[in-house]
Amino acid sequence: MRHLLILTLLTTLTACGFHLRGSVIIPPYLKTIYLQDARPATRIAPDLKRALQNEGVIVTDDAARANAVLRLQSETFTRRVQAVDASGKAQEYGLRYGVTFSVLGPDGAAWLSHASVSASRDLRFDEAAVLGAGGEQEQLQAEMRAEVVRGILRQLARVTPVVEVAQ
Repeated sequence: MRHLLILTLLTTLTACGFHLRGSVIIPPYLKTIYLQDARPATRIAPDLKRALQNEGVIVTDDAARANAVLRLQSETFTRRVQAVDASGKAQEYGLRYGVTFSVLGPDGAAWLSHASVSASRDLRFDEAAVLGAGGEQEQLQAEMRAEVVRGILRQLARVTPVVEVAQ
């Protein structure tokens, strides 16, 4: 009886569209993707490739075998001063990381054009801990890349192919 109750509960959850937080449902027409990196290469491409593979997507090295092309167009990282002390020295920085990308169909038609995902963090700067600040900034950049990867996956889950109607 207990097993039947658990089975019924699991069936109900999956029927309503429930899935674990962090995972996305990539449409079947995006199950084989060619990941085209920008020039110069982005830092996010390896993380994005790994995340796609974790979601069951085949990332191919041959664009001709892909159902779609995920083109990373640009990657930006900015750091700007947000607060200064009485002597004019920076006390806090605002970090912003963003990626612009497009999704193209096998025929080259844009399914998603110039989409962008960004993340931001605040970095408090302590002059007494200069060595630690570099490590903290690297950690925040890694967190922002992970957030942007999740944002790209969420946008991929909503991509619909462009189908031209013959006249």
